[in-house]
Amino acid sequence: MKWLYRESPAEPNIDQWLDQIGFSPLFAAGLWSRGLCSKERLERFFCADPGSLLAPAMLGSEMEKAVSRLRQAFERQEKIVIFGDYDVDGTSGAALMQEVFQRLAAHYGFSSAVMLSDRFTEGYGLNMKNLDRLIAMQPNLVVTVDCGVSSGAEIARLKNLGIDVIITDHHGLKGDYPDAAVAVVHPGLSSQGPLATVSGCCVAWQLMRGLWEINGKKSPDWLMQDSLDLVALGAVCDIMPLNEPENRYFVREGMRQIEQGGRTAFQVMRQACGWRRVNTYTLGFVIGPRINAAGRMNKANGADPVVEWLLAQDKQRCAEIAAQLEQFNSERRREQEESIQAGLGQLADQAEAIYERLSVVRGDFHEGVVGIVASKLAEKFYRPAFVMANTEETSATGVMRGSARSIPGVDLFSLIERHQHLLVQWGGHAMAAGLNIEQENMDRFFRAIDAELAAMPEQTWEKVRWVDGRLTPQELTESFFANLMALEPHGEKFPPFVWELTGTLTKGRVLERPGSPKVGTLTVGGRHYPFAMWDNADQVEIGEERNFIGCWEYNDYQRAMQFRAIGLA
Repeated sequence: MKWLYRESPAEPNIDQWLDQIGFSPLFAAGLWSRGLCSKERLERFFCADPGSLLAPAMLGSEMEKAVSRLRQAFERQEKIVIFGDYDVDGTSGAALMQEVFQRLAAHYGFSSAVMLSDRFTEGYGLNMKNLDRLIAMQPNLVVTVDCGVSSGAEIARLKNLGIDVIITDHHGLKGDYPDAAVAVVHPGLSSQGPLATVSGCCVAWQLMRGLWEINGKKSPDWLMQDSLDLVALGAVCDIMPLNEPENRYFVREGMRQIEQGGRTAFQVMRQACGWRRVNTYTLGFVIGPRINAAGRMNKANGADPVVEWLLAQDKQRCAEIAAQLEQFNSERRREQEESIQAGLGQLADQAEAIYERLSVVRGDFHEGVVGIVASKLAEKFYRPAFVMANTEETSATGVMRGSARSIPGVDLFSLIERHQHLLVQWGGHAMAAGLNIEQENMDRFFRAIDAELAAMPEQTWEKVRWVDGRLTPQELTESFFANLMALEPHGEKFPPFVWELTGTLTKGRVLERPGSPKVGTLTVGGRHYPFAMWDNADQVEIGEERNFIGCWEYNDYQRAMQFRAIGLA
């Protein structure tokens, strides 16, 4: 790993712009490098409000067509089926849409239901394996959430049966979108050009806003405020960029809603898990994994309990489902660790690397954890990773199902798209993808991908960590820490700021559990701060002055700013 230091921004006026919004110039290089490269973008980022959000009308004529068809369904008292994917983004978006429909159904008299794809028997998204189950629900109208943009044949079949489909999706567009759909609500199809990268749940939320705003009305407060907890969950767990002002607003306001305890499901889980302050870690590493665990581990009814849990108002029922999610998550952890070790062992057993820039493992991996295993392999070896699993149908059809994860600088979506003719089915983003492939095509496919990766610049494969600046003791003021807190939430494309400072560990101990950090007190310029360090902690001695690299964060237990060291300069 290589440490590099941010250079001063090319724009000389950025210090003045920051001063106008109450920020120290110490943050100039870091903000600039995170894409906040203009006065307008800085102001939008820090001062976003409901009035500055993308309006539903900006999604163009497809939004208008979708709203018109939904209103027709309401007035004709039709049956609407919301079809969602089984991950956090899909389930949160389906729950949000169903919550809106349940409110409106009391007035119009239409009916609505939710159907989620089953990971094990049907796979991702709307496909021929789940189409008959959907048709059996006898819908007049289907609205997809977080899927559908790649399901042209399936939507054409539904149209032939007299079933209309509205697509809401955010996944990459692979050529033409399904023309048999009544409407395709997608940020990439705006008349103004591609819009900000947002989650599938957010696209669903925009359609719900459109029910009012396309007709010149004001969206209700319960939609504009209360529903943002679900939009925030989808944004964080689907790794949306938080340097986008829109996503930042959704996550910040959504976390505030969770903090206030408006949704019974989150109240119950908070009591069970004992989290204190709601932050992006809470969403991404506490709530999110437990929701995903249902789709990953529950072979009985997949992710179905998640939507019920998110919508339930009865605390006892919420607690019952939360306990199920906790059990599934525990099973997921065990299966995940076994699969990671199996994957590492498989790569270690290869006398020579089969591919130059690609990690590929295949075998009897649990389908529910292949994405997590791919993430761990990509992180460890710092190259794209594919984990391919034998399924119940592999012996009959020869098709394996897998997941892929990438690294910064390698666009997985574009890479796979160029070789999609070798795949049975696939979809995804720049950093993550899912795919089905016949065994006889696997080596050809992976060698083609590997050849493209091998031609990329050598610096692609060098892991770099950036330092946003050096701090002196005099700069550690109340104003500096207030600025730090104002930068939250952190996440994709907007990581916590990393600093170098000189200090002395004056007290310290290693917690007695595997993987525990060295914790203690860091003295900087005569002031004392809580301190924690995981990697290289054995290189730091009590009383020794060192140059540390790390992040400042709020310590909930000590109620003070803590320095979390991640390296030594």
